Parts: sequence; C-alpha cells; structure tokens
Amino acid sequence: MITAVILAAGEASRMGVPKQLLSYQGRPLITHVVYNLLRSQVDEVVVVLGSRAEQVLEVLTGCPVKVVLNCAFATGQSSSLKAGLAVLDHSTQAVLFALGDQPLVDTRTINLVLKRYQSARGIIAPYFMGKRGNPVLFDRFFFTEISSLSGDVGAREIIRRHPESLVKVDVTDRGVVIDVDTWEDYRTLLANPAR
Repeated sequence: MITAVILAAGEASRMGVPKQLLSYQGRPLITHVVYNLLRSQVDEVVVVLGSRAEQVLEVLTGCPVKVVLNCAFATGQSSSLKAGLAVLDHSTQAVLFALGDQPLVDTRTINLVLKRYQSARGIIAPYFMGKRGNPVLFDRFFFTEISSLSGDVGAREIIRRHPESLVKVDVTDRGVVIDVDTWEDYRTLLANPAR
C-alpha cells in the first residue's frame, strides 16, 4: 500500500492569505493537487491541514480523502510530516509526500514515481531538467527517521542524509518544480499554465 500525504498546513505568511484556496482554472489550488493524486495509482490520499483548516476543509467536502489536523503547524513542516505518518495504515509500504501548492503535477508523473519504486526501493524523486521536484516517495524504512525530525525541516533533510538511497526519475513535467510561495509565483502560474 502506498499513501500520498499532501502537506497543506502552512500559514502562507509571505502571501497573507491561505494559498491553498487561491483560484486556479476555476477551482482552489488544493483541489487540483487532491484530484491529481486521486487519479493516480496511490492507494489513499491524506491531507494534512493546519492554518485556516476549516476554510480549506470546506473545499474538500465530498473528496474521498483522509484529513488530519496538525495543531502544531506553527512549529514547522516537520510537524506535518509526522502528523501524516501518524495516521498511516500499518500495511503502508511507502509514503508519497506532495505539496498543497503544486497544482500542475501530472498524474502520469506521479505514476512514473510509483512505478520506479516497484523496482528500486528507497527514496524516489522526480527531476525536471536536473532540478529535484515533488512529490517525493519514501520507503517505510525511513518512517522512523522522518518522525524524529523537528522544527521547520522537511523531508529533504532525509534525502540529504541518505544520498545513496535517492533514485532520480527524469520527467518532462515542469509542474514538479512549480509551487506557489509568493504573489509573483501565483501570477506566473496564471499566465503560464503548464498544461
């Protein structure tokens, strides 16, 4: 079993509004991320919410996802990683961490990462033109180490510690490196959709 965990608990302090709810092609950003994963071959989708959780939860009504509330979201991304891992089924063999502000990741790209995991256990990451993107898949072997992270540290710290376990999947999907952190990012997204 492979579970996708969407990290969508952040405050979006640089933007001042919940970026998960920004409109893109008539729908909130977070719904694009959710449906791209639901259309993929992952077995379940977990969404980790924190800041303005009630507002974000509203737009997810009816989506077949498991929602987890991260009350410690202000302490940094590691708390969301841990919140996601805490609700995984004991049969989960790997987790695919996705970002709630990356609406352009193609479902075919997600499936490529999943397929590569079947032949190469470890950490599987998509690369676009030499740049590592998201979502990134981690084998169960790393769950305990991810759970021990603290502060505003993401799973990239695990990649840094275990370069020998990293499997790169070259993709043509630039959506894996496009996220919305600033208003400029958002304007760029609206002006140049990847698909």
